[in-house]
Amino acid sequence: MIVAIAAHLAVAALLPILARRLGARVYLVAALVPAAAFCWLLVARVDAVTSGARPEAVVRWAAGLRLEAAFRLGPLALLMALLVTGVGALVLVYARWYHAHDAGGFGRSASALLAFAGAMLGLVLADDLLTLYVFWELTTVFSFVLIGGAGLATAARRSAVQALLVTTVGGLAMLFGFVLLGEAAGTYRISGIVAHPPPAGGIVAVALPLVLLGAATKSAQAPFHSWLPAAMVAPTPVSAYLHAAAMVKAGVFLVATLAPASVAAGWSDVWNTPAAVLGAVTMLVGGLRALVATDLKLLLAFGTVSQLGMLVALVGLGGRTLALAGATLILAHALFKAALFMVVGVLDHRAGGRDLRALSGVGRRAPWLAATALLAGASMAGLPPTIGFLGKETALDGLLRAGGAGHTALLVALLAGASLTAAYTLRFWWGAFATKPGLAPSGWRPASPAFTGPAAVLAAAGLGLGLAAPAVDGLVAGYADAFPPGVAGAYHLALWHGPGAAPLLTAVAFAAGLVIFAAVGALERSRGRPAFPAPPGAAASTARKGSAARKDSAGAGRGGDTGPARRAAPAWARLADVFDAQRGYERVVTGVGRFALAVTARTQVGSLPVYLSTILVVAVVVPGATLASGIRWPTRIPVFDYAIQLPLAVVVLASAVAVIRARTRLSAALLLGAVGYGCGALFVVEGAPDLALAQFLVETLSLIAFVFVLRRLPKRFATLERTAVLRWPRVLVAVAVGLLVGAFAIATSAAHRGPGVASYEYLARSPAQTGAANVVNGIIVDFRALDTLGEITVLAVASLGVASLLLLTGPAGGARPGDGPAAAHRPWPGAAPTRSVLVEVTARAVFPVLLVFSIYLLFAGHGRTGGGFSGGLVAGLAFVLRYVAGGQDRVGPAVPTHPPRAIGAGLTVAALTALAPVPFGGPVLGSYVLATDVPVLGHVELVTSLFFDTGVYLVVVGVVLELLRTLGVGVDKESGTAVAPGWGDGTPAFGPDVAARTQPGGEAAGDTAGADGGNADGDGGGGVGVGGAP
Repeated sequence: MIVAIAAHLAVAALLPILARRLGARVYLVAALVPAAAFCWLLVARVDAVTSGARPEAVVRWAAGLRLEAAFRLGPLALLMALLVTGVGALVLVYARWYHAHDAGGFGRSASALLAFAGAMLGLVLADDLLTLYVFWELTTVFSFVLIGGAGLATAARRSAVQALLVTTVGGLAMLFGFVLLGEAAGTYRISGIVAHPPPAGGIVAVALPLVLLGAATKSAQAPFHSWLPAAMVAPTPVSAYLHAAAMVKAGVFLVATLAPASVAAGWSDVWNTPAAVLGAVTMLVGGLRALVATDLKLLLAFGTVSQLGMLVALVGLGGRTLALAGATLILAHALFKAALFMVVGVLDHRAGGRDLRALSGVGRRAPWLAATALLAGASMAGLPPTIGFLGKETALDGLLRAGGAGHTALLVALLAGASLTAAYTLRFWWGAFATKPGLAPSGWRPASPAFTGPAAVLAAAGLGLGLAAPAVDGLVAGYADAFPPGVAGAYHLALWHGPGAAPLLTAVAFAAGLVIFAAVGALERSRGRPAFPAPPGAAASTARKGSAARKDSAGAGRGGDTGPARRAAPAWARLADVFDAQRGYERVVTGVGRFALAVTARTQVGSLPVYLSTILVVAVVVPGATLASGIRWPTRIPVFDYAIQLPLAVVVLASAVAVIRARTRLSAALLLGAVGYGCGALFVVEGAPDLALAQFLVETLSLIAFVFVLRRLPKRFATLERTAVLRWPRVLVAVAVGLLVGAFAIATSAAHRGPGVASYEYLARSPAQTGAANVVNGIIVDFRALDTLGEITVLAVASLGVASLLLLTGPAGGARPGDGPAAAHRPWPGAAPTRSVLVEVTARAVFPVLLVFSIYLLFAGHGRTGGGFSGGLVAGLAFVLRYVAGGQDRVGPAVPTHPPRAIGAGLTVAALTALAPVPFGGPVLGSYVLATDVPVLGHVELVTSLFFDTGVYLVVVGVVLELLRTLGVGVDKESGTAVAPGWGDGTPAFGPDVAARTQPGGEAAGDTAGADGGNADGDGGGGVGVGGAP
């Protein structure tokens, strides 16, 4: 199981590289992974699980804290895993032809889809609440990427953010509920909670509604369902997978997983009843909204909302027969809804649109596609002999057998929902394929069998599984058997149970659907026009790229038609507006924004001195109270330990005072650097060479950053009248902080005069457990490696965030020269008259030496002074020296990649090193010593934490290069050197192609059109030149 999940994520990381050579065929490579996982499950696991086996895999992280990644393959997990892998493979095959004519972006899209499949597989296999939450949030992140696409379309970005906000808020509530539930149960293992659920009441009564809230937001339950229709701006493969078979089923899966525990522990008041009510309302709201939709994709989206509500109600209410019906309908819904979404994608590409008011006669031109939609639609409407009929018949039988007021109410709601489902199913097929009077036949370009094949396979599977009812019963009965059988005995799936109320109710529901469909058509004809008049050019292809397609998708995402057309609609159609959750979402977001602005206006005055003073005053008052409460002071206060400390302390103090008195910014920066260098010298005296080296390097880099920034600021500090007025309060705060810090230093010096317990522990364990003679490096990359991983992640995010802000808001000083007559003279790179030959020659000589020295520090850090952080800083300073001496055209060819890629590579190496021991039974972040004899070199030992340190090294180098790319913009001009294309204008400033771009007469990368195009659903139009004007 772990290998299957890891394979999805690992191959997903490689797909962007493969896409450069394979193009759209990379989707076929991606499809191999879920296809292999599907075959493995089908061949090696189905028989075992249906026979009662429950395979498990556990990776223990911190046993004392009960942190572990536990996976378990039960009947429900097996069903969901088959859907995730099987439908996922077909969707990726479909995507190959759907995106065949796109301009690019294949690697990004395929990688995100496959990574999502891996995250979803981890979610359904998880047997630990916290593990489930991790994969839950991973699916949210990947869905954000997939919905937003390349980020070029405003509607796509807005819809992606909406999905992220809604599902993340629910996820955080669910996490809180998981913690409460795990503590109440005494275990975070889901199988343990289901087997021995904690009784209702107490914190369980708080935990369960929070968990249900998370499930409701993920599975688009009312009133949180607005994100799902809005997400229809995503490409059709994304909708067919995430919004039919996978992501939206996560909430249903969670409710179904905990349903047996709810029945056993009596959680009905806080779990079963709320789930049933929530699901029933969602089923009716979604059905009504689907009935008035005119965009075929939007119709299916609201239909998905309705059917998700039905699933939540059935599995949430509990009972063996309803559980059997729910599991069967989970399978049925994934098959028919993914197939219908694929059909809409084919129509969008080949018929020129998906507006049911503009399509006509497509069924005659594409009979096989119409037959596929008819077969899938029959399953959606619950007609025999499809699997949809099996599930719906079982649900009706279960509700009829259970009796009781609650079950009767749900039965009535289910009949109403089934009637609406039949009505909008007929509306879908009629709108997509029927020949409409007075409407010219739609154009049709023949579709490849490979393009329509995946939808046909899914539709045929719905029919085949309906005919193979005993096989389906064997697959899902294991989950249903977790519930008591009921007074009538165990129920089994079958196409025909004999005459009874259930078949009669099925016929009544379909007949009611026919009547509703006919009534809607009659109302439209009586008005002489559709309820919502078709907009001009509705028949235009939504498959085209550009702004028109984005506008089509934007309308779909926001819920369809708006404005005068909707106001002119009949009352039955306007009734749907009452349940328009999109407007509710927008009101909530607007209200929260206004509240945040009001609070910010009253608490954030925009003054840095005020903020710092507030922080420092709190820092004085709170610790000061501790000092005043009584602390044992030392009887003797040593002034210094070594004589050399005294002059160094004088230098530090004198520099600090001089900083206060400095009148120019550059002087203050230099004096502040002197303070840092003085502290580094004190570290040397105390025998801490690692700390001293890091201090010296950081201070040097900080001074360079100061110089880069100070070029944009006035030379002298501003002198204002109010500055003098506020001087004494600032002096008082500063003096108080100084006295407090000094007092604490003196007080703590009385605690101990030697190494503490932790220090002795590190000194004793480091050589044996980490192989490190340098205990400081052993702490950084082994004992406290998790802290280091978090720190480099924060460093990476901060650097990229600062770079984004500066590149977006900074001056255009780095813009590349134009191509007009005024730019006829382009200076040869590095041929400026103000360059210093001595500096450049020295930089060329020192540059490789510094790089070699940085590598030495990286390798030597485990046994001597050094490490990845120090080595990265030295390498970064080497690039700074080369940049200052020769400009960017000297740095670019020396850097084989772009700074963000170096940062990402470093984080990836560090994370993979942390996880590498897990498949071999080791702990996360485990470190091992590998020893071997090498010819010539002799006995060689390699500590695996070196790879982690290499990740730190790459992150630090990438951050320094990002510093040059942002803060250093314009230094080339000021020093007279040439400005390479892309320096500060958003195009890559580093990489192997920079030298070619900077040659005389060479073309800049920004001259070409963007490589990433949109797709048929309007998730981004044609490419945009990255080097042009914004």
